[in-house]
Amino acid sequence: MKIKFLLSLCLFSFFITNAVNAFEIERRREQFNKQYGQLFVPLPYSLPGLGTGLLFIGNFGNIADTTTDFAAIGGIGDAEFIFTFLDELFLAPDLLYLQYLRAHGFKFALQQYSSRGMNTSKNDFKYGIGNSWDLNAPTLKLTFMDRMLEIGLGINKQSGTFQKFVTPDENDPTKQGETVATFDPGLEINIANKIEFSTRIDFTDDYKDPRKGIRNSLFIDRQTATTSSEPSFDVVTNDLQIYIPILEKSTIVLDLQISDAYVTQKGETNIEDLKIKNGYNLCVYAPDPPACEANAENLANTELAINSNGTSLTLGGGDRLRSFPEGRFQGAHTIYYAAEFRWNYSSSGGEMLDLFFIQDLVEELQVAFFFEQGSVSEIKSELGKTVKTSFGSGFRFLSGSGNLYRADFATGNEGPNFSVIIQYPWTYRL
Repeated sequence: MKIKFLLSLCLFSFFITNAVNAFEIERRREQFNKQYGQLFVPLPYSLPGLGTGLLFIGNFGNIADTTTDFAAIGGIGDAEFIFTFLDELFLAPDLLYLQYLRAHGFKFALQQYSSRGMNTSKNDFKYGIGNSWDLNAPTLKLTFMDRMLEIGLGINKQSGTFQKFVTPDENDPTKQGETVATFDPGLEINIANKIEFSTRIDFTDDYKDPRKGIRNSLFIDRQTATTSSEPSFDVVTNDLQIYIPILEKSTIVLDLQISDAYVTQKGETNIEDLKIKNGYNLCVYAPDPPACEANAENLANTELAINSNGTSLTLGGGDRLRSFPEGRFQGAHTIYYAAEFRWNYSSSGGEMLDLFFIQDLVEELQVAFFFEQGSVSEIKSELGKTVKTSFGSGFRFLSGSGNLYRADFATGNEGPNFSVIIQYPWTYRL
């Protein structure tokens, strides 16, 4: 498997080398677009481990003849949460702008797998059920040379509280089974407390919808311990994207991401102390003490790996390895690559949509076909020994306001997954 993985990377490098010499880049349109667009739609949802409810999605692009975008997603029902995202609020025209992601979950469920790495099985997890999850992530960005160079600096703080851990139902793993552990007060977790620095060189023909060129982004995240038992570590992620024009206005995209964690200060590494922290001593009061103890031990081993090695870019979800759940694979080192064919088939007339739930211009309609592979590992020399694969297709609507609405269907080593998201893949690093 490792030999096949290396051969694939060599082929990827061959395409990159040839693509670099092929482009003379000129932006094909105005990069500070102010075309207004809006979307507001209620949708039913069904979330694994929680149940059903109703989503309210609002997206407003280029508000009040500016480049400022605002999006909000709220959920009611078995899950309750709110996501808000402010983008391109320029503090200095065409130079300095603010991005701000703010989210809070009032009822949530996270899949907690029994171990990190690539060798966990599909249903080898517990649902962590909580009543408080909070994300606060403002970022300032400088942009130069018609948006071909950007430099960003921000903070990312995430925390949550688990109330209980529940096994998946044997007959339907998307539903809750038996409770194996409860916490009163809740088990508090610090997910992120980091400073994020980023640079992006965007040598493509368009910032929002590139069809030819090269884009290289470097991210340096500094995770800082909030207590003496937590680790401090840096994560360096390099993302290289190659856009190769094909047909009249379509493109083939090649993406390579490499991410590594470097621990500067280890957290608590005494496994017995970590087991106690994760409720091992309270399992005598649990309905199923052996299951409770196994869950506490798994949590302790996961925390030990984080405290010793840090956590690099995760795989799974709508951005990387789309056939797997969000954050499915975690480790200290990550490698990921993908190829995507984006077929733009609509006429370029800029047809106006003015319906009850959407108001915008139709910039492009797109069908995509993609193939992606990735691997994570605690030890860098073992990266690529076990590789997971996703492939599939999707439909995209690129609006005149610059927003892209994407629906992807992917399948892979563990079956299919469907995702609906705003923006192209490889955009988010939550």
